Amino acid sequence: MLKKLGLTVLLLLGHGAADAAERNFTLHIDDGDLTITGAGGTTLSIWGYGESAGLPTVPAPTLTVNEGDTINVTVYNHHNAPHNFVVQNVTTDADPIAANGSKTYSFTAPTAGSYLYSDTLNNNINREMGLHGALIVRPADNSNTAWTGGPAYDHERIWVISDMDKPRWNDVASTGGNVNTSVYKPNYFMLNGLGGFDAMMDHNTMIMGMMDEVTLVRIVNAGQFSHSLHFHGNHFEVINFSGVRQPTPFEQWDTINVPPMSVAEVLYTVNQYGEYPMHIHTAQAETANGVYLNGGATMIMMH
Repeated sequence: MLKKLGLTVLLLLGHGAADAAERNFTLHIDDGDLTITGAGGTTLSIWGYGESAGLPTVPAPTLTVNEGDTINVTVYNHHNAPHNFVVQNVTTDADPIAANGSKTYSFTAPTAGSYLYSDTLNNNINREMGLHGALIVRPADNSNTAWTGGPAYDHERIWVISDMDKPRWNDVASTGGNVNTSVYKPNYFMLNGLGGFDAMMDHNTMIMGMMDEVTLVRIVNAGQFSHSLHFHGNHFEVINFSGVRQPTPFEQWDTINVPPMSVAEVLYTVNQYGEYPMHIHTAQAETANGVYLNGGATMIMMH
């Protein structure tokens, strides 16, 4: 009986108090394709990080850890050019990984929040080509709160925004040419690597919830342009902007501008039934090669 009681106490003490752990990740850098389906869609040549060799993804796999964890990210570069792995505002090792080489980046998980990781070499071309992703750091107790003692949420969405200039950057870089970085006129805009027609149907991208449920939306802008995201159906609360936690009561907005290489976190609460769009508030960024509404957009579904 005493033995059983002691075990119970140990389980109770351990609940919600996860110790810092060592998290090991492996990423592979390869070239590949990204297909934007629907009107205006196309196949873009990309470079990306992937969980398996030969299978690059845009965005790169989301790395999820807890505050204080030791993180080891081993990156294998199968591409014919040097690349690296840098977490914005967290890591400083920007040394290149030579073609056919590998490197392990080790660091401690920072405070709970959302972070952008990317390849910072080659005058932004590598990031534009698809070498970018999100690092999500949860509280040490792994609770559904934005940070320890912070606001709670029922659901979570990660929106990695990207833009690509197919004729001037992707087509030229993928064939080994010299990209004129002084000219950037993107004609594709994606949310989680999806054109709007697909993002509006993707359950991992669209916001869905029941009355009074709260979704934490982590917005990571990996693009070259600032992007303003406009939510319909309800206002949202901004809880973290460019890495700065906001004071309470949180301000309520309906549009948020997220500069390139920065992150915002907002809470969206369902307060009425219906189906509403969320779209980037720039006409060009709502399109795929000029075709509306296959750019940066998704849906908010309240049932």
